[in-house]
Amino acid sequence: MDTLTAILALLVTLSMATERVTEAIKGFPYLSRFLASNDLTGDREELRKATIQVIAIVIGTIFASLVSPQIAHMLSPSKDIGVRWPVCLLFGAMASGGSGIWNTALDTVRQISKQKELVTKKMTG
Repeated sequence: MDTLTAILALLVTLSMATERVTEAIKGFPYLSRFLASNDLTGDREELRKATIQVIAIVIGTIFASLVSPQIAHMLSPSKDIGVRWPVCLLFGAMASGGSGIWNTALDTVRQISKQKELVTKKMTG
């Protein structure tokens, strides 16, 4: 459970940092005409959304690579392993999902905690 909590905390942090930097990039001159536009329709709107998602994945992957020693320690605390780029890409993609991914993950952890409490109460009660 501690490992899961640590991974979730890392994902929340990566997600918030990724979202902030992505929002900053959307505000750059010339880019903002396209990335922050609310009046696009059809294929241009879909391209805008896909572009923002790719930017967020790249930023999340960069941030995940910066904390790769911590990721490696969480995944294998007893071994000194290196984290390769696919793992950073995975964490970056998860972080780019925004609050939706960690809200779902936090709900799952809450349910696991409730189940553990119920089992403990049954055993002691």
